[in-house]
Amino acid sequence: MKNSARAALLAASLVGPFTSCARAGELTEQVRALNALQGSMAQGATGARAAISAQIERIEQVVGSLDGDAWKDRSNTAAAAIFLFCGGPARSVRKIVDAHLVPEAETQLLDGALAYAEGRFEEATKLLTALDARAYTDTLAAHLALIQGGLSISSDKAKARELFDLARLLMPSSLVEEAALRRELSIVDAVQDPNKFLVLGRRYGAQYAKSPFSRNYWDEMRAATLRAAVGDNSSRFAEFRAMLKGAPAALRFETHMGVARYAILNGRVALATTETQYAGPLADSAAARARVEFYRAALAGLTGDFETAASEFQKIDPRTLSFADLEVRNIVTAAIARLQGASDGVSAAAATASEPEQTRPESTVERSARQALTDADAMLQRATRR
Repeated sequence: MKNSARAALLAASLVGPFTSCARAGELTEQVRALNALQGSMAQGATGARAAISAQIERIEQVVGSLDGDAWKDRSNTAAAAIFLFCGGPARSVRKIVDAHLVPEAETQLLDGALAYAEGRFEEATKLLTALDARAYTDTLAAHLALIQGGLSISSDKAKARELFDLARLLMPSSLVEEAALRRELSIVDAVQDPNKFLVLGRRYGAQYAKSPFSRNYWDEMRAATLRAAVGDNSSRFAEFRAMLKGAPAALRFETHMGVARYAILNGRVALATTETQYAGPLADSAAARARVEFYRAALAGLTGDFETAASEFQKIDPRTLSFADLEVRNIVTAAIARLQGASDGVSAAAATASEPEQTRPESTVERSARQALTDADAMLQRATRR
């Protein structure tokens, strides 16, 4: 059964007459249903969000209907904490805590959960990070580890990673795992620890590519792919590039063009050619197609087809180029001039020697041109070394 259908059936099963006094175990049951709905949402179920809102309202009613004795049951305090960690509003649980209905042994957990839900993160850090997540049942432990990890990122990234690993292992195929993967990916260095990054990325891509929060994941993957392109390990770079197959077309286009730009500026013509080819079918607008043609023209010039490059460059209005692409145009134009001059047997050094010595300061345009020539020479040297 598809996730959306499963979520809809689950939501429907929760709709019914609400009694003024909740039955034993009902809070735990309703919070478990909330987790299931959030898990369906994380996996792309279209109807889950509306069902989640209704379920949160129902849980608030259940919390308000429990009598004082019910809060002596540890399962109810655990469910209340999970509810807050799930994003439930604090008001209903706040009333219970303020009425001193929670046993002393559970007050630190609920006080910490309330502090977190109410945005008092410094207090939440003191209360929650002192707790051992492994001392609780799996569902509460997973939620607590996720929250602890988030609170620890700024002070201890290694500890945060351990907690995110614990959270996702205790609660697979859930919003907890989805969030733990996203947060851990944000602090794992894709260059220093590529194996870990790829393991996390593959898991996320397989389970949560349609999550409403997946944009953060795709942004991380794009940035990691661009960083991987800097290295000389082509097989490793190919692994990162393959991770983007499920990404939105626009993001894949920008990634391929970003790598192509880096490759051109660093004399890696073969890589730039491959990435431009990948980008071509993804260009879905006149501006995007023009950009691809511009890069193809630049590559033609760098490989000796000067006429094609010159013809295509004349068609491009520099005002339509981004600053980054304008930089590519200036440097490539200068590089082509160097290459063309060399092919014609013209010495650039001799040409500059015949010029009269300048006695006036350089203009901004002249400085930009000189810098473009310097950058072009550096690019050609890198290309020659390869």
